[in-house]
Amino acid sequence: MKKFLLENPTITFGLGLPLLLVVSFLLISGIPSLLVTSPQYDVLYATEYYNYQNGVQISVIDQKVQVIYQDSLQGRQKPRLWRYDPKTGAVKEITIVLPPSRNTAGKMKVTPEDAPKTTLINIPDLEGVTIDSSSIAPDGYEFSVGRDRYSRNVFGGLFYSSRYRYEAVLTKNGRSIRLPNASGRYYSHNTHFIGWVMSP
Repeated sequence: MKKFLLENPTITFGLGLPLLLVVSFLLISGIPSLLVTSPQYDVLYATEYYNYQNGVQISVIDQKVQVIYQDSLQGRQKPRLWRYDPKTGAVKEITIVLPPSRNTAGKMKVTPEDAPKTTLINIPDLEGVTIDSSSIAPDGYEFSVGRDRYSRNVFGGLFYSSRYRYEAVLTKNGRSIRLPNASGRYYSHNTHFIGWVMSP
């Protein structure tokens, strides 16, 4: 076999070049993971969040997460809130408990009592937690959602449909860390960054 390859350099080149390219790509893509430090801060983000005028609004005010619910005559829109721990790689859902619905769709007459009401929602899991809503964390990481430009699999775009190509990641200097898709749905433009957990 060795003699055959030596006598046929064109075949050897044809077989070796793709393998060399794959190895080179793996080495280059792995370098940032070795040189760039790991994230130091938990991140809060919401999925299924359409940011409608009515429904649930999630904001950071005075470094605290504030969740406001405005009841809507058209029904309930409820995003899901997540906390990702980069040290363990785990993601935890932060429960948002909405008040009873006052959906009056189909009523013959709408009274003043049926007007949308605004309610401040208490989030026990975030009591006393300080949040930095800056786009970039103090350690330099940034949250982003997009197509598979940060995908670990160079061949992924060839074999998967476009709905697989959205992912939420933390990025810094070429290193990317994909966030677990705990909601069981594909990430999309309806995933929103909330902030970085400073303490505790």
